Amino acid sequence: MTELGPVAWPPAPIRTERLVLRESEARDRAAFIELLASPEVHTYLGGPRPRDELERAVPEIPGRRRGIFVIDLDGALIGLIELKRRDAERPGHVRPDAGEAELGYLFLPEAWGRGYAAEACAAALGWFADALPGEPVVLCTQTANDRSMRLAAKLGFTEVERFEEWGAEQWFGVWSPVMVSG
Repeated sequence: MTELGPVAWPPAPIRTERLVLRESEARDRAAFIELLASPEVHTYLGGPRPRDELERAVPEIPGRRRGIFVIDLDGALIGLIELKRRDAERPGHVRPDAGEAELGYLFLPEAWGRGYAAEACAAALGWFADALPGEPVVLCTQTANDRSMRLAAKLGFTEVERFEEWGAEQWFGVWSPVMVSG
């Protein structure tokens, strides 16, 4: 993973009305495994990973690297947000030199439909806009993923293009803090 850039990591926890975006801790391991093993979560991501493989592979403190926020509701992990550089070899870019920041997210099914993803992603995007002013953020999702498409629109992502990748049509959009009004 190419680093985000000159940002302090981890940032102080980010608090929203209902959530805390924070660095991963040992207490998150079981929920982290559940998230990666969930067939519902991975419907549009190539399928879940086997639970027994995850039990062996996931470290004591999972997901502790630059760009990953645990989404915490009342002390429990309900999802993850990742901001990382998009690989230059992949289709979909808005800069001639590629390497844009890309937003990714996973939420446990029991957290779906309550607005947590929109609340957490908006907070992460706000943090990113403050940390790296003026830099665009991209998002890529399968067009078949209605929930993700609605979230992208709600967050203010604008469609740039569609393309075929991993055997499915992908929607590719960009978010720019100068384009979004509060």
